Amino acid sequence: MLNPLFVCSRPRRNNQFLTVLAAVSFICHVVLAEEPRQSTEDDPFDGLVIGQQDLVALKATERYESRSLPLPSLPLSAANLAPATGSSLFSLTRKLEKSPSSGSSSQQRSEGQKTSERLTSKAPPRSTSPEPAGNLPSEPAARTAVIDIPPQIDLVELDAVDVVIDGRLDEDVWSRVAGFENMVVVEPDTLVDPEYRTLVRIFYTDRGLFVSAEMEQPTDTLIQRLSARDQDLNRDGFGITLDTSGKGLFGFWFAINLGGSKEDGKVLPERNFSREWDGAWHGATAITDTGWSAELFIPWSIVAMPPGGGERKMSFFVNRKVAFQNERYGWPALPFTQARFMSALQAMTMNDVNPKQQWEVFPYASTSADGIYEETDQKVGMNFSWRPAPNLQLTGAINPDFGSVESDDVVVNLTAYETFFPEKRLFFLEGSEVFETSPRSTPMRGSRGGGARVAPSTYTLEPTTVLNTRRIGGSAKDLDVPDGIEIAGPELSKPTDLLGAVKVVGQANSFRFGLLGAVEDDVELRGTVEDTEEDILITQTGRDFGVARALWERQTGSGRQAHGYIGTITNTPGYEAMVHGFDSHFLTQNGKWNVDTQLLSSVKDSETGYGGFADVRYIPKQGVFHRFSFDFLGDKLDISDLGFLRRNDVRGVRYTRFHNTSKGLPDFLRSRGIGVFTSAQANSNGDLIRAYLGTNLAFYFTNQSALDVQFAYRPSAVDDRSSFDNGSFETEATKFVMFTFGSDTAKKLSYSVQAGFRDDELGDPAYIGDVGFTYSPINRLRLDYDLRYRDSKGWLISVGDGDFTRYFSEQLSHIVSLDFFMTARQQFRATLQWTGVNATERDFWQVPDEIGKLVPRTIEPGADSDDFTISRLTAQLRYRWEIAPLSDLFVVYTRGSNVPSLGYAEFDTLFREALRDPIVDIIVFKLRYRFGS
Repeated sequence: MLNPLFVCSRPRRNNQFLTVLAAVSFICHVVLAEEPRQSTEDDPFDGLVIGQQDLVALKATERYESRSLPLPSLPLSAANLAPATGSSLFSLTRKLEKSPSSGSSSQQRSEGQKTSERLTSKAPPRSTSPEPAGNLPSEPAARTAVIDIPPQIDLVELDAVDVVIDGRLDEDVWSRVAGFENMVVVEPDTLVDPEYRTLVRIFYTDRGLFVSAEMEQPTDTLIQRLSARDQDLNRDGFGITLDTSGKGLFGFWFAINLGGSKEDGKVLPERNFSREWDGAWHGATAITDTGWSAELFIPWSIVAMPPGGGERKMSFFVNRKVAFQNERYGWPALPFTQARFMSALQAMTMNDVNPKQQWEVFPYASTSADGIYEETDQKVGMNFSWRPAPNLQLTGAINPDFGSVESDDVVVNLTAYETFFPEKRLFFLEGSEVFETSPRSTPMRGSRGGGARVAPSTYTLEPTTVLNTRRIGGSAKDLDVPDGIEIAGPELSKPTDLLGAVKVVGQANSFRFGLLGAVEDDVELRGTVEDTEEDILITQTGRDFGVARALWERQTGSGRQAHGYIGTITNTPGYEAMVHGFDSHFLTQNGKWNVDTQLLSSVKDSETGYGGFADVRYIPKQGVFHRFSFDFLGDKLDISDLGFLRRNDVRGVRYTRFHNTSKGLPDFLRSRGIGVFTSAQANSNGDLIRAYLGTNLAFYFTNQSALDVQFAYRPSAVDDRSSFDNGSFETEATKFVMFTFGSDTAKKLSYSVQAGFRDDELGDPAYIGDVGFTYSPINRLRLDYDLRYRDSKGWLISVGDGDFTRYFSEQLSHIVSLDFFMTARQQFRATLQWTGVNATERDFWQVPDEIGKLVPRTIEPGADSDDFTISRLTAQLRYRWEIAPLSDLFVVYTRGSNVPSLGYAEFDTLFREALRDPIVDIIVFKLRYRFGS
């Protein structure tokens, strides 16, 4: 029986959260929301996911309606017409030029204005000759118009459609919509005409946007690989990016890969893409005689957009991946090596796109069995989402189950710097883009979706962000543990339950805003009385979190400026912490200059800190990139209660230049990149704490393999953190060299090899090697394995009070994942990450009285050895069935270990001990289902 040592009032905190939730809901309904448009129509989705297809039937009458069909006297020229089936409902707005055949521009413009009224027809008569763009034939013709894209498209609205989203473009409506095939090769950035034809068609209804693509390609070259949602693989795919703001301010991207696996996310200026958002949209693919086809339906209700009726402006970008050639086609011609993207998408207009009031409820039920404590736990709760207007969304969670069904990576971190773990909980990811205050808010992530296999990175740039939602519901901080009470490490690091959370995001004219609040449950940790070994329960009041965000944005031609504020507050049992941030963003009209700045202040324990940073990006021409970064972070600045900052007390500048080219290269090279980077940083005392000069060479070969080479040099600097505030010392000058080679991932078997060395703080080398492979014999099965080894001759570790021990050490890691798909919606995944370390003491050092080199220290004869081992393991077996969009059944078994030091042991012994002695052994069943309007 566990004896409660401290008691907190849980009913008080429940009432507190429910009061806040009710108040926010009232404000949304009365103050912020527009008058909702009621709908009496039934839900159009009545299909069921079968196999690899997102089989959704959208049923309606046979009546077609189109809007804004100007220029009835302008015939489609022969250059713009290609054989197909059907007749064009695609209306265009283009600048007219005088020609003998078309008459004067003024006459055509006048005729175009007369046809701006709504046109309706039934069963158009069959015609075998091309019709003018503004005249609607009454029956399908033998041809579909293929048009050149004008500066602006007036997209066609159809009042009713009968489409099954199965990837097969066999419905009559597709033959009535003109397509375009203007794609060019954007990756590599040659911008040449592609080898294979891609025909894209788009239309819309009052419920959403329909997109289809017919893609020619030899069927024996198609690469179809199933994956979990948002997993980036090298395979054939098609996608569309939508700027729903109409001003290049924010948007969404959607991709469907051959076989039915989805990817989606959000995008901010200018290319700030994220994958965390998941939307309830539908997409499917099908293999055809000439290649493959894709079909997408994107409901208006899932995307944010400014309020307003009448004409609505948006813009788009479509792209296609041809995996066996490792090429990406795209339109408009916007390779990632040029300056602009969001501000240069293809413009389109629609009428009366103003989604009706929408709501979603996600009830869940879960049960778990803990094999360590031999107990079970059942939870029920729900998440909900309400969009009373297109520009406003309220989301909330009551008694949420935020236990992740995906494990974090195994990390061995014995430094003074915190490890950043990305957010994986859907509630906090939804609508999170409004809280991102700079490009630094999003950490860099590796990608395995290119042509060559990429080894796991040896370094990941961590973010600087005022809001790190992993703090909410994270492990307890500053826990008041009485003397004589021992709490095991796994208990101290376990997450805290949440009573609830609520979030509001919206837009009013040029302003976007967001509010977030969360209330933690009381912390309950198991402890042991050291003298009696009696089990007791340590409790402490949970934390409260609040976030407010406001952003004003303005588009000036093709440029942009924005100014924002973010404030956070964290209430803990011992103190209150507040952070204020002011950010500004500027993009020139030619897109070449982009400036992001942020000023920060923090108040914690009566101490006030200040800081700021700026990032300037200059892209003078395609393939050339410059970045200047400036940092001034005070030694009292502390945003760690709800944000993430690697370190404060920094004054520094960084510069990066990268040049990528795909032209004028030898026949064996596909593209080449050369980068140069340098940095210098000092603390408030004027000590140089970090500096480096390096280069990166990237070669992509025509056989789809790649070679990456990195060199870097760091001069001697002052280390003021490794001693954990017990003094500073000078490090030696160090070098870093790394070679990475990856083979073509379009093959069933691909591999990567990585080798190099990095000097430790006292100049001793640490050799690093990684060998890995990916095997995908069929599109439903994929095996990834990496073996990483590190041999260090001088690993320097603080042992307290300014003392250090230098070690000979060996580190071995296994990273394994196996994915098998019964269908595109049912996945079995097995993962294992294990890291073992053997460290043998070499010599002993201590911090000098004044800043200088470490000085040797002696130990008493017969003193205990500092030798140690580490063995950490996380293994997970997971079954996931996506019953419907955003509705899932999970069965997850997780086992984890952190074996106490054995002094010295072989790696096979460390691995066996990790399997034999778990600290986490739990199985979870969870059902989450979406109900919505």
